[in-house]
Amino acid sequence: AGKIDLAAAADRRGGFDLVLVGADAPEAMLRHTATARRIGVRLAADPSQQLARLDGAQARELVDGAHLLFTNAYESALLRERTGWSERDVLRRVGMWITTRGADGVSLERDGRPRLDVPAVPTTEIADPTGVGDAFRSGFLAGLGWGWPEERAAQLGCALASTVLESVGTQEYKLVAADLIARVERAYGAGAARGMEPRLAVLS
Repeated sequence: AGKIDLAAAADRRGGFDLVLVGADAPEAMLRHTATARRIGVRLAADPSQQLARLDGAQARELVDGAHLLFTNAYESALLRERTGWSERDVLRRVGMWITTRGADGVSLERDGRPRLDVPAVPTTEIADPTGVGDAFRSGFLAGLGWGWPEERAAQLGCALASTVLESVGTQEYKLVAADLIARVERAYGAGAARGMEPRLAVLS
């Protein structure tokens, strides 16, 4: 990660809409965050397990001004400890704070708006939790990229997360449109499933 030139990559691709800065070498995370700000690209901050290695100034630098902030419930508490900010302080500094809560689903928060809670997609086959958070983020970001409302994007993220939870390994699962649509329908109803179907059909 430390060898990636984000500005050069953006030039080659004609620019980026959003850059997710995930957990990696802290110096690389900080450099990519600074570069994204410099070239005017929106940031999704996902410091994850690296929060434990960051000091307060570094944590604040990675989060302040992010378009999206991803944490799980434990990381949200650690983030407040590291930054010295209250929950309200964090919300004032980011566009949206997305907190995954395991079996309790996910919470979407914006400053000055009521919290939106999206239930998890139930599963009875818990094989391996590794990669579940990444799966949620990929589904959520795909939904936002397609212009879906935040709630629907989070529902897709939760459906993907349940698929990965039932698989051993981080990338050994297979996505099948019919399975994802069925999961969404069971958890969120026929309207949500039909709304996703045209986009998910490419997985068939």
